[in-house]
Amino acid sequence: MGLWFFSFHPAAKFLGSHISAFLSVKGAGIPVPHDYDSLSRIIDHPVAWLLTRPLFWAVMGVVFGPYGFFLGWRALKIKRLIRNIPRSTIRAAALGPVEIVGKASGPYTLVSPIANNECLYYRLVVLVGERGAHKIVDEMCAPVFIGDGTGKVMMDPRGAELEMDPYEGTHSDYLGHVAARHGFSRGDVVSAQEFCIRADETIFVLGTLRENPWADKNVDVHATTLSRIGPGFVSEAEADIQRRSVYEYLDPAAPSGCLQVSAAEFDLHPPVILMKGSPFIISNRSQREVISDLSWKSVVYIWGGPAVTLLGVWGILKHLQLWGVLP
Repeated sequence: MGLWFFSFHPAAKFLGSHISAFLSVKGAGIPVPHDYDSLSRIIDHPVAWLLTRPLFWAVMGVVFGPYGFFLGWRALKIKRLIRNIPRSTIRAAALGPVEIVGKASGPYTLVSPIANNECLYYRLVVLVGERGAHKIVDEMCAPVFIGDGTGKVMMDPRGAELEMDPYEGTHSDYLGHVAARHGFSRGDVVSAQEFCIRADETIFVLGTLRENPWADKNVDVHATTLSRIGPGFVSEAEADIQRRSVYEYLDPAAPSGCLQVSAAEFDLHPPVILMKGSPFIISNRSQREVISDLSWKSVVYIWGGPAVTLLGVWGILKHLQLWGVLP
């Protein structure tokens, strides 16, 4: 755009001739305030030019250094909390913060949108728009239970920090449905990450055991087969619809094939439920692996955040000296 302007606009051509004449006397010792080629590169590639400026990275250090320090202290706090809260069996768990390790299960399953895995819960994080400027978080959950051999407890995984490796990809046609629900097209999708909890997967949970506010079993006269359960779990009929939206070739007259388990094994209106607290972590790694991950994060962020901030301040002061603002 910049080169087109200087090449064809009459006023720019007149100005360009004077700039060229001014630049031609550079060898005679007359100072040149700006380089024409550098100016063109700035106009044509402003982002690339900005990323090569030391002052830009100095400012970024001052802005994000304190945030890194905050993340480090938070990781350290969570690590200490995990160590201080004793792991409990489900049968012996008391109301309040608990640590539980067990296998996930449920009466029926969903299909994860990207990997097409049988799962009880999925969270899809999609970046859409120019350079992924907009973030969409789409999640769906069937009734989730954790069992450790001593009993089962219902869990609401919404709002949890998912300490697990995501599955990435944009090849799924289901992403088009997700983007459309938020006013975007399939072509607007830049990237997508999928987290899911699968049936029979061993998971570690740090959360809060509470009395279940949805334990009332009174039948709602307005309820339908699509009405959600408790905190927002999809019904079996809605899970069937979700499965068919992923597998569009399924026979509408036949069952979709979702996992069927005797309803007697699961109490969909239990007296207590495991849900979001402060903090709320779900991981398919062991407790030791979670603590190890938090340990190195706390060290890196707590020491790296201030170091980056100080380097940023030093860089800004050096530029102020060069500009003559500071002595």
